[in-house]
This record gives sequence, structure tokens and C-alpha cells, in this order.
Amino acid sequence: MLNKLIIITVISMALSGCFTSKTSKPVVVIDRSTAQEGVNAITHSSDEDNAKKTMAKNHEPIPVAGEIIKFFSKEHQGLTFNTYFNQPVRAIRDGVVTYSDKMKDRGKMITIKHPLGFYSSYAHNQTLKVANGDEVKKGQIIALAGKDYFYLEMKKFSTLINPLNYLK
Repeated sequence: MLNKLIIITVISMALSGCFTSKTSKPVVVIDRSTAQEGVNAITHSSDEDNAKKTMAKNHEPIPVAGEIIKFFSKEHQGLTFNTYFNQPVRAIRDGVVTYSDKMKDRGKMITIKHPLGFYSSYAHNQTLKVANGDEVKKGQIIALAGKDYFYLEMKKFSTLINPLNYLK
């Protein structure tokens, strides 16, 4: 409850101009509590701007090289990337593979369990390079993209979250 009050206060101050600067950098407030509620980062810049900055920081494209063509929203609960056939797919964080198989509507898919209750799912792959129980490292090639657009989804416990807030 106290974390939410602090976040609301900071956001209110930011929106009222208390944190403005000459460089006009966006204000970013991140709740990194282990509670299931309030795990998404709250930003005041567009998802597209954040995506471009995130992709520019990465030396290796994680999870894939390609333009994001659909962003996280209530209707689209992940990120969709414009990829090419057999393009390398990389793990976004260290973890353990909990699912590596074909799904009816998502093609070949991998789900990785990360520390602190995070999960990432990589869908529409052509070839899977890891199996259930495998330990993976950030940046490790875990699959090759299929013919459909690549799709990434993330959860904190069972709550869907915006992957852009965690791709660094």
C-alpha cells in the first residue's frame, strides 16, 4: 500500500512539472516489489520510443533483430516482431526452460522461468534449440524463428506484463 502511495505521489509531482528538466528526459518510476500487483514500470514516453532506445543499447538483438510491429496493450498481450525465417531467437534473461514444444495456435514455443517469479514465452519458432529443464543464459540462442511473425510474452507470476519494461 505504501509503495502505491509513493508511486502515485511521484507521478502526480512529475505530471505537475516538479521533476521537469531542460533536457526533457522522461520520468520513469519502477515498482520492483515482489508482490504480484504493481509490477509494471510506469513511463511517460511512448512504447515505440522505449523500444528504439532498448534495441539501440543491446549489442546482440534480444530476443530477435527486427522491428516491433505490435506493442503490448490490453488487446495484444505481448510484442510481435517482424522477423525472417530461421532468424536466431535469444533468451532475454538467465533461467530454466519449463516448456519446449509445439502449441496449437502458437507454433513451436519455449517458456523460460526466471528468478523472482518472471516467465518469458517465445512463440512462432521453426526450430527449438533447448528442451525442458535446460538452463539458459541471457543472449543464448534458444530457437530459430519461423515463417510467422515472432511473438514474445512475459509474466510476473500469473500477471501479463509489458516486455519492453524488462528488455535491457
